[in-house]
Amino acid sequence: MPQGPRQMNRGKDYDEFIRSEAAQSEHTLYETACGYADRLLHLPPWKGLDDKYAEAITFSHLKVTPRSAFSLVVLATLLTALVPAAVAFPLHQLSQSTAAIIAIIVTAVFFYLYDYPTHHATVFRIRASAEMVLATVYMTISMRISPNIENAIKFSADNLSGPLAMDLNQLLWDIYTRKYNTAAAGMDWFIDKWKRDNSEFADALYLVKTATIESQSRREKVLDEAVSVILQGTRNRMKDYSLELRTPVTVINALGILLPIIGMVFLPMMGIFMPDAIQPIFIAIGYNVMLPLVVYWLMSTYLDKRPYSFHNPDMSDNPKFRNEKKWVYPAIGLVVAVPLIAFGLYGVFTATGVFSFNQLISSLIVSVGICGGIVAYSISYAIGKMKLRDEVVQIENEFIEVLFQLGNQLMRGVPFEMTLRTVTPQIRDLKISKFFDRVLYNIETFGMTLEQAVFDEKQGAIHDYPSRMIKAIMHAVVEISKRGMDTTSRAMITISTYMKNSRQVEAELKDMLSEVTSTMQMQAMLLAPLSSGIVVALAALIMNMLLMLNKTVEQMYGAFTGAGPLGVSGGLFDSVLRVDKMMSVQSFQLIVSIYMIEVVGMLAVFLSIIQNGDEDLLKRMTLGKTLIMAFAIYAIVMVAGYSVFSALIPMTGLAQ
Repeated sequence: MPQGPRQMNRGKDYDEFIRSEAAQSEHTLYETACGYADRLLHLPPWKGLDDKYAEAITFSHLKVTPRSAFSLVVLATLLTALVPAAVAFPLHQLSQSTAAIIAIIVTAVFFYLYDYPTHHATVFRIRASAEMVLATVYMTISMRISPNIENAIKFSADNLSGPLAMDLNQLLWDIYTRKYNTAAAGMDWFIDKWKRDNSEFADALYLVKTATIESQSRREKVLDEAVSVILQGTRNRMKDYSLELRTPVTVINALGILLPIIGMVFLPMMGIFMPDAIQPIFIAIGYNVMLPLVVYWLMSTYLDKRPYSFHNPDMSDNPKFRNEKKWVYPAIGLVVAVPLIAFGLYGVFTATGVFSFNQLISSLIVSVGICGGIVAYSISYAIGKMKLRDEVVQIENEFIEVLFQLGNQLMRGVPFEMTLRTVTPQIRDLKISKFFDRVLYNIETFGMTLEQAVFDEKQGAIHDYPSRMIKAIMHAVVEISKRGMDTTSRAMITISTYMKNSRQVEAELKDMLSEVTSTMQMQAMLLAPLSSGIVVALAALIMNMLLMLNKTVEQMYGAFTGAGPLGVSGGLFDSVLRVDKMMSVQSFQLIVSIYMIEVVGMLAVFLSIIQNGDEDLLKRMTLGKTLIMAFAIYAIVMVAGYSVFSALIPMTGLAQ
């Protein structure tokens, strides 16, 4: 059987395994922080929370304890509250507004860290769901080679790379160290672990386990049934999920995007009457911190219920990914963002007065810098890899088709070498044809066996096609080929059918979600930027009109030199309408644009997860493309809208 990147042997001592695992896997920032907090405080969680944390930590393999997790919650909350207060107090800046800001930040930190173990377990479930169909297929393939549960677990673990692989590797070591007396007993525990979250996956694994005691003919039917169960369960769950998701998307659009943005148009006017209550810092915290957190919570609540994800091509074996310098991408983002932000801020801080068109444009340049930095980082990270990713997807799809053709040819009793000679001319226009050309060349030129032709360290054809799925299937084909061509042909057709059915289900799932995803895409690329641009244009126009009105009133009553009921310079007018205290146009634009960037960014990421699963490459590419379109619409609508509104409402004597 093939050995994965983390090869394991029965004779290895368990303590040595633990040490090697600790050496190979670095602690995350959260795990490191928990360790420091535990040494400082070592506080036990309150009743009920201990069990909740323990379950989440065990499930998701976090390297923390309930005590250390709770200690971090308390320590981080205290530091977040005390450090800013200790800095503000000597500077005489500990006002009510400062205390309110600190309280908001402390609350956010507390709830984030308090819920982190549970949230991490939820994310673990979502990412593991992307591998469940493939894990079932790999186990059934292994069972066709040898009806052995331990080998099936190992084959699946070696050829997966995500959270489920971690779970399966842990299960293997529990079997090796006799935590479970038999592999079947270990499989029972594993099935019970996932049964609550994914009953179809648990049912499929149960069928795989029972196949070991069946006859040869009956075993193949049971294994086919296991794949059918997981695929049909995926269809049913995703259908229910797509229907359930429609209402939340509408709610998020109304309460999280349109109403908050439209409501902001009243803030400048409210600031005239209540200048002390409507301050930019409070509006910024509310709209750029608190409201995005609420929108994120709403989105993630329903995304966490997502039953299954899609197969994501694993390109970790590609040399281009191993040696890349990841610091380059943030540097590109900073190179784009910093000059634009600096130039825009210079215009903002050197301007005088509450409103001018130059101030509006200067603040827009700051927003362009923020958005441009995010876009540059995301697209520079993804654009060089998308071509490779698309090639891998195409090659994997072509490989499945060619495997079916090879199986049909072998079923006629034709030797494998002759079958390759027959099939390769027919697939000349496919990218995968070069793989089989190389296999045939190695067999005919060097006299290699099929295994050598594919996996030889120097000449093996697989080295030019770094796809974990192709490697796994070819390992299985090589092992099965040792039993004869009849067995190999049937196995090839069966494996190809499994993979075809999996891809067909993925296509059906995307079709089910198309209505919801198209709505989210319209929200991100049209509704949010369009409404934001109109709101800023209207608010800028209102600010300009109020300043002009104030100037006109001053001129009108200035001639009375204090006589009359209004007093000098319209004192009564000034006491009611504090135009000089109005929120500046640059502050308003920055608040709205940053909120728009945050909402569009969240929509883009969640849209990518719903459409393609939790694939980092596609998330970044979707984020970059969506932000470019959305911000372009926002900037054009804002500038053009203000110009059109100003032309429709002629004004003279504009305040500069």
